[in-house]
Amino acid sequence: MSQRPTSMPARRSGPTEAACALRLALHDTVDTAHWMMQLRRALHAQHPGARVELLRHDIELPAPRASHARSLRVLAPDGTLLALLRIRHDSPAIRQQLATLLRPMLPGLARRLALERLRARASLADLMLDLSHVLLFEDDLDVLLTGVIAYLRERFSLSLATLILRESDAHWRLRAAAGNSTQFALTPGSLWSVQRGLTGKALRLQRTLYVPDVHRDAEYVVGSALTQAELLIPIKHAGAILGLLNLESPSADSFTAEVREVLDVLADQIGGVLHLRLLQAQLTRLNRKAGALATELARVNTRLKRSNRSLDKLSRTDALTGAENRRGFEQALRNAWRLAKAQKQPLGMLIADIDHFKAYNDHYGHPAGDACLSRVGALIQRALRDEDSVFARYGGEEFAIVLPGLDAAMALAVAERVRKTVFAARIAHAGTGLGRVSLSVGAASLMPAPQYNARRLVTQADQALYRAKHEGRNCASMAGAAEPAEAAAALSRARQRARRAAT
Repeated sequence: MSQRPTSMPARRSGPTEAACALRLALHDTVDTAHWMMQLRRALHAQHPGARVELLRHDIELPAPRASHARSLRVLAPDGTLLALLRIRHDSPAIRQQLATLLRPMLPGLARRLALERLRARASLADLMLDLSHVLLFEDDLDVLLTGVIAYLRERFSLSLATLILRESDAHWRLRAAAGNSTQFALTPGSLWSVQRGLTGKALRLQRTLYVPDVHRDAEYVVGSALTQAELLIPIKHAGAILGLLNLESPSADSFTAEVREVLDVLADQIGGVLHLRLLQAQLTRLNRKAGALATELARVNTRLKRSNRSLDKLSRTDALTGAENRRGFEQALRNAWRLAKAQKQPLGMLIADIDHFKAYNDHYGHPAGDACLSRVGALIQRALRDEDSVFARYGGEEFAIVLPGLDAAMALAVAERVRKTVFAARIAHAGTGLGRVSLSVGAASLMPAPQYNARRLVTQADQALYRAKHEGRNCASMAGAAEPAEAAAALSRARQRARRAAT
């Protein structure tokens, strides 16, 4: 008599196998959204009842701890809270097991969140540059305000954007609007009620008001049926409120902490422009107060120029490493060359390149490559002791350092210190025989003379870098004082061939 085969229970993988499977699932993720999608898939395969969600600290207010949930804090290297990773499951034991499994993965998630924040800040810097040109060069106030509101609505995909200005304590007037209201007409020039709704609340508080979910605020008055989040920013000058910027979005994701900070700066600039126009009108009507108004006008212009200088600095900074970008490097090199020529002192320069960086990206993925660039940049800056030195990201994985007052021997010593600092950090690199990240560094130094210019210094440092790579990488090489033209040309042709072969 045959026996019925006994069904065997499904084998559940152990903690080590689960951790390996999770690392494999998350290895090649390109951004935070992809990371979370792969995480959910991997956890579902292990525990079908488990759910995870990510609460970004700069977008969502972390909700109180829910039942059957466990939250893990995602922290930046400086200890700043970036997000909460919330785990849900009916079983406390499985929640604890998943928390133990996921905790080693949090640094990778933190790096992705931090890099995405850096890229967002760079994008916001471009936005401020565009709007600053409108504020500075448009003479017609109505055209200026309408252009700003239309730009903001398109840039952040807003459901509604309005700007009202104060005429007196009792009268406020709509000056610009973009989007559609389902409740009332948006006619520029019409009176605006400030006695109710979130508009009145922001004016009473006299500060920026951010409401991530308008449907939970009892004072909210519906403007657009699409609105989910609302941001209201008073436009001030010298403490007095001149107007109000009201932005409504279908998603709270539009108003991150960085976005709110940039929009506060924009509101200050609008306040300065409005105050400037009021001063100009008073100057026309009251010539006897011309002296006092001119002083105030100069003060406002100074504020605007200061804001533009800050924006110019952002445009010369590499968002990933915090170093000067290529534009900032070229300007700093010209200034250093002129100063060295005037002071009759040598000018040193280094060009450093991360060895086998393409192999690093191919093996670890581009997010890890960005993190590697950021860390190497920080290590190089730490190795530079001279406050007068200029550190810049010269290319993709190339860095340049300008060293005022350093002759050839001193420049080579700095190059060796930079190389050793990065190598000693032991950043893992499976794509090289050394097993860790290394640098090749080219050094050069010139005494400015009529027959030389700053580009010659760059060329010599670049040739020295190529020689360091040709000599086996992970070394520093010094440029010759004056190489023959034939040798320099041959070196250049050889480097071009090597680059074509690499691509």
